Amino acid sequence: MKVLVTGGSSLLGRTVANQLVERGDHVLCFQRRPSSSLATDVLGDIRDRNELNRAAEDVDAVIHLAALVAPKAPWTDMYAVNVEGTRNALKAATSAGRFVHISSPSVAFHDSPSVGSAALAADYEGRDGYTRSKAIAEKLVSRELTVPTVIIRPHLVWGPGDTQLIGRIVDRARAGRLALPDGGRALVDTTYVDDAAAAIVAGLDHCANGDEATTAPLVVTGGEPRPLRDLISSILAAAGVAKQPRSIPAPLASVLGTLIERVWPGAEPPLTHFAARQLSVAHWFDQRETRRILGWSPSVGIDEGFHRLEASFGRS
Repeated sequence: MKVLVTGGSSLLGRTVANQLVERGDHVLCFQRRPSSSLATDVLGDIRDRNELNRAAEDVDAVIHLAALVAPKAPWTDMYAVNVEGTRNALKAATSAGRFVHISSPSVAFHDSPSVGSAALAADYEGRDGYTRSKAIAEKLVSRELTVPTVIIRPHLVWGPGDTQLIGRIVDRARAGRLALPDGGRALVDTTYVDDAAAAIVAGLDHCANGDEATTAPLVVTGGEPRPLRDLISSILAAAGVAKQPRSIPAPLASVLGTLIERVWPGAEPPLTHFAARQLSVAHWFDQRETRRILGWSPSVGIDEGFHRLEASFGRS
């Protein structure tokens, strides 16, 4: 199979591309900078429909991961990349015949716990620009289907080389600037990157007319929820960081997040109201239907994942 992966320079995109190459697929990665993957890079901008269409010529499927991940980026940029970029990817998939869209469970977040939930409607309309744009993009995909489409929502993907989640946690802990709402007691599910990528590859294999995987979004997690404080402690231990995060009351974290995002000059404030609320409540998901529909289950898991993370820091 010949597959185009958008966003191949991300940790998850690169891992998806590598898994496809390793099983024998011909893979192209489309993004603005080299992906460092095993695939063939085609450099371009997801906002340029013509560039994307040229990259997608003669492919059999498009897996769309490209996104602007920044809570306070200008809305025009967020919309152009995450919404119009998704529209471009969907159009490019028209001739390919299959489309796998990578969304996020946060598109259904409404300031309340997710306890054993399935995939709820993508109807977030709050202040977080990334989440709002991803919700609009997912609704666009569902509304404008032209080919068999699978929507995957991986939850909190992490692994060696991760600069989005692991890198930020480690950097802030080292600087003494890491705090957890209510001491991190919320029960949270995460997904090791190899497992998330394998679920996406399974989604591609099930992307066909009449397949149950095309009927509704699928949340993907490792299925091993743990208190947030335990997850953070394991990450810091893997990185050799002795400093532990402070605990602050969840209501105070929300207020601080609101204030910081209002005055922070850049696109990525260290805390936002949305992030504070997500860290304050449980979010874990029932994986039984996802695993049945995709014929997939995690093969690495959280504990082995932490062993691999520790090795990546040169500590094992």
